[in-house]
Amino acid sequence: MFACAGTFMACTKSDDYKKFTEKGEISYTGKLDSVKIMSGSNRVYIRGLFLSDPKVTQCKIFWNNRADSVVIPVKKKYATDTLKYFVENVQEGVQNFQIYTYDAAGNKSIPVYKTGRSYGARYQSSLFNRPIESAFTNASGATTITWQGMDRLTGVFATEVEYTSLSNVIKKIRTKIDETTTAIPDIKPGTSLRYRTLFLPDTVSIDTFSTAFQTQRVGADITATYFKNKGNPFIAAASGGRWRNIADWTVTANVKNHGGLGGWCSDQGGCLAMEMGWDGTAQITNGKIYQTFTLPAGSYSFEITMAKNEAKDPVYIVAAAGNTLPDVADVSTSLGYANFANNKFQFTLTQSTTVSIGFLATMLTASGNQFWIVKEVMLKSL
Repeated sequence: MFACAGTFMACTKSDDYKKFTEKGEISYTGKLDSVKIMSGSNRVYIRGLFLSDPKVTQCKIFWNNRADSVVIPVKKKYATDTLKYFVENVQEGVQNFQIYTYDAAGNKSIPVYKTGRSYGARYQSSLFNRPIESAFTNASGATTITWQGMDRLTGVFATEVEYTSLSNVIKKIRTKIDETTTAIPDIKPGTSLRYRTLFLPDTVSIDTFSTAFQTQRVGADITATYFKNKGNPFIAAASGGRWRNIADWTVTANVKNHGGLGGWCSDQGGCLAMEMGWDGTAQITNGKIYQTFTLPAGSYSFEITMAKNEAKDPVYIVAAAGNTLPDVADVSTSLGYANFANNKFQFTLTQSTTVSIGFLATMLTASGNQFWIVKEVMLKSL
């Protein structure tokens, strides 16, 4: 073996190494160090360190199988300096990047290979606004938005809300995705709000994506605007015993079956009421208790708080166009109605309309003693 090796060495020319260095000695510049690539909207953000090589004059970045590139001039201020660069117009999807540094003579570093991702129209089209379960302003003027949930895997992290304040200023608030309600203390009555949902597609994204703004009408408790004597407690028209007439409500004569009194009872501090059968009180056919006023076009909900229900025949809560309620046989012709055990119903007006809203019942002796009382009514705009 030693003999063979010696023979081989003897047959190798002493200057053969020169063919490997014909063009001179290879010189490399210092490569970009500590490279991080952050995703963005049709772009990426590249950050890295230029270390101690003072010869570096430019940096070149290739992507899209080297079909795309950008040249970045380098002027170092310090021995260790930082590259911070937005690479624009990067096709959506995962991209492989090659990064070189160069000196003035054209010598380049060994490549740095990094993977990054750009998001675009495909990701944007997959986003949707967070659903609102309800947006409602109570009688005190405080508004609460109740949100539905969303899949966190979409990158959703917040919802942005714009609204008009009481001082006519457009305000903006942001709600985190883990918050199920948003309180707005100063929204201007009668206005709508706009909202959009914000997304970060991954943990290193530099850009926030959002849905388009969507308009949401804010419902409101408008009971006090239209109803007089809305309850909790209801007020009697005059002092007296347990049964009295009720102030501000229209009550048909057949409901006043306690010696000319009826529609109000003293139970639970004062309730709207109807009774038949006890103490010889007469039966009631198409008994009506209601109020009449004019509502603008819009959607509404009429709701009641039941105090006690011993009704056996159907009792309805009703909204009807005009100055009175229909009879029980014609209740289906009304704007909206429900068995009052359901507590509420909705109706819609296409134009300003005079409406009557209240209670309708036929309570017959054959069904036995009957009695119901209501603690409060509420009218909401939707």
